[in-house]
Amino acid sequence: MNRPVKYACNYAVLRFRPYPETAEFVNLGVVMHCPMLGFFDTQIETHKVARVTNFFPELDRKTFAAARRTILEEVDRIKTMIAHQKDVEAGRILFGELVRPREAVFRFGEIRTILTDDPTTLAGHLFAQYVLRHFAQVKEYQENVMADRFFKALKEFRPNQTFHRNKAVGTEEYRIRIPICSDWRNPEGVPMRAVKPLDLQKKETTDIIEHGDLWAQRLRRLRMVERLPERLIFAVRHPKDIAGKKAAGDVLASLKDAGGILVDAADTERILELAAD
Repeated sequence: MNRPVKYACNYAVLRFRPYPETAEFVNLGVVMHCPMLGFFDTQIETHKVARVTNFFPELDRKTFAAARRTILEEVDRIKTMIAHQKDVEAGRILFGELVRPREAVFRFGEIRTILTDDPTTLAGHLFAQYVLRHFAQVKEYQENVMADRFFKALKEFRPNQTFHRNKAVGTEEYRIRIPICSDWRNPEGVPMRAVKPLDLQKKETTDIIEHGDLWAQRLRRLRMVERLPERLIFAVRHPKDIAGKKAAGDVLASLKDAGGILVDAADTERILELAAD
């Protein structure tokens, strides 16, 4: 079977940075160029102004719209020139000219290179990653971010104690992985301290209930086989809406009954205290 041909494509992320003094920016699009094929493509956000005004509330919309028109015209100009250019090196130069560092409210990040077997879909994939942030919608993404934060805090503020990431807890018949476990264990080898970030800030109350119930059942099972950590601390990211708070209240009560210790995820000091004393 023949393997698909891989093409090296260069791309850069379009950023809106109205205030050089703060260096804050919002990603608004991507441009990409495949020199081997002479193919240039782009995907830029042209409708959701709120994406920018929510981040820069004092910004004048007309000023933003005018600046965006200017960069869109420049991108279209380069796209047309590359489409009519047969020389590979000339295409690279044109792309480099487009994304060169400049002092303007719209500017491009550094040029990056990626291999793909389908350059025609690459701009869409990059746009989903850098602008739409689809990766953040992956199940338990927020919990992984929280776990990394707590693990780093434990290493920094409790340097004399050892913690491990994603350790298996349980028996041969039933075991689960807990994001953070202490090296301090009881005679059966069960971590005495453990931390599990719990993201209940979800769109649907069903998702809140099912996620919380899953962990409540896991705690009951661990307790049944006598492998429940002495302190299993749930760092909870609470919902903001009324319906979500009600659903979370029910599942958190169930978790507490099953042996979990509940702490607000924002209370890092309390989490460190419970996990490391």
